[in-house]
Amino acid sequence: MVSLHKCSDYKNLRRMKAEIWPSSSFFYGKRIFIKPNLVVPISKWEQASTTKLELVEMVIECLKDEGCHSIMVGDCGFKGQWIETIKSSGYDVLPKKYGVELIGLQEGENYHKFSLIRFKDKGDYLSLFGAKFSDYMLDYDCVVNLPKLKVHKMALVTGAIKNMMGCMINKGNMHPRGDANILHKRLRDLYFLIQDRVKLCIMDGIEGSEYSEHYGLPRKVGIILVSKDMWEMDCCEAHAIGIDPKDVPYLNLIQKDVKRDFPQRDYQCKFERPLGWR
Repeated sequence: MVSLHKCSDYKNLRRMKAEIWPSSSFFYGKRIFIKPNLVVPISKWEQASTTKLELVEMVIECLKDEGCHSIMVGDCGFKGQWIETIKSSGYDVLPKKYGVELIGLQEGENYHKFSLIRFKDKGDYLSLFGAKFSDYMLDYDCVVNLPKLKVHKMALVTGAIKNMMGCMINKGNMHPRGDANILHKRLRDLYFLIQDRVKLCIMDGIEGSEYSEHYGLPRKVGIILVSKDMWEMDCCEAHAIGIDPKDVPYLNLIQKDVKRDFPQRDYQCKFERPLGWR
């Protein structure tokens, strides 16, 4: 199930906490890893690829209200750009302001702290038998996934599932030689490999990235999507920007196995297809 909340401005998020946050006692006493989309530094030409700080702050406040034990915020981003990325996006204030840990998963010695998670049986995967995920993420009780609404030149849409690639080492192995067909198969496999660890997804769709996943055109969409299931969220994201989920190969591959109808919500802000889409 995916809930859609209309929100026209990031300044309104705190006022909408009670509406957006699916209140429960699940997170009480747990150690929570927050995975935003924190991939490149914000600049004059790059404004819409990163999960906005305001959403991360709202989620931290909600988790603290529920009595979670501790919180870590982390991502890989582009290697060598971590400090510039967290400063330009404002994330560098989080440790002092909220007492959370903020970590670049590939920075310094962290680059060597990844462990292999793999499928038990060969019949469970199409192309990705397993992947190395950050020990920091694996050590926490569960993940709260905060993707950004964007198109993608190879995946067509990039949402909750692809956002979890930011916890992997050598994530370029997801699309060797730029092969989109392999990427879609491996996104399907990634979903089944990691979904059980992701207990909540909240998508920043107030402003999305049109034409490209990086350095795209900022586009006001005005929504927040909330779901416990990454596939359902990505399907609703696609539908919200005028893309039929059935046209997205990795969503089709997952649907064949979950055997559920494609979810959708009655809201659309049609995007142009990404540049170079094939």
